[in-house]
Amino acid sequence: MFTRTSREQGPFYEAGYKDYWCEGRSNENLTPDIFGFSDERFCICDLSMSKQKGQEIGKYNNCTPTEYIWKNIIGLPYEPRRSGLPFLITDEIGLVKDKGYNLIQVETPVNVAIEDLDDERLKEVLLKWQGFETVEPSFQLLAVPESSIEELKRPLAGILKWAAAQGNEWIPVISMVEKLLGYQFRSFSEKSRGALKRNISKILSDLSRSYLLGYLSYDRGGKRFRIDLDIDNYQSRSAFSNKINEWLDIKPIESFFDDENIDEDED
Repeated sequence: MFTRTSREQGPFYEAGYKDYWCEGRSNENLTPDIFGFSDERFCICDLSMSKQKGQEIGKYNNCTPTEYIWKNIIGLPYEPRRSGLPFLITDEIGLVKDKGYNLIQVETPVNVAIEDLDDERLKEVLLKWQGFETVEPSFQLLAVPESSIEELKRPLAGILKWAAAQGNEWIPVISMVEKLLGYQFRSFSEKSRGALKRNISKILSDLSRSYLLGYLSYDRGGKRFRIDLDIDNYQSRSAFSNKINEWLDIKPIESFFDDENIDEDED
């Protein structure tokens, strides 16, 4: 929404909002998902797939970015003005809009509902926007700092399998944060990245003493880990993969046939 690819540009970018900061702390001690900035204005965006999020977004109505964000991070020479009500950006189709915010549904057919927006250029661009011509740009964002431990399990499982192929090398925990946040890593504050790192460290510590006992070595200082696995041995790879699936509560396909056989025997 705030960037340009080789084939197209997002609507906020087109309207001049080419700078943004994710999960920045406001003067009111709030952390909206995105502060977007043009040369003169700022906008607030919250991202959600929840039908109830519209009932909560009103708390950002009078939210303002701190001077540190707009001056030191974005580099504006003067305090930007508010563009209007905050935006709820969602891929939920058919969401019924409540009062108190602007709505952008990015899934085709796109639905843009503007309730209050002082920036006429941004309003013009958004109301004529028909969605992304190509597949929505991907920035390899697998998680956000606010992701719960349960939400982190599936993307972390893939990273742990990648780690298993690294030849029993110690891997910094911060590299997992980088892989989860992808190209947006630098767009999140150090505090937000630290919160995600702590959740990852907790998961790794728990796994090293439970499901991946004997496979996962975790540095108690919380800075690095490694997977001890004979990657060239099929049985070792299979056993490790089964442990990951057990942690994710995913049954191997054979177990479904076993369940069917049990049912037949009972009949």
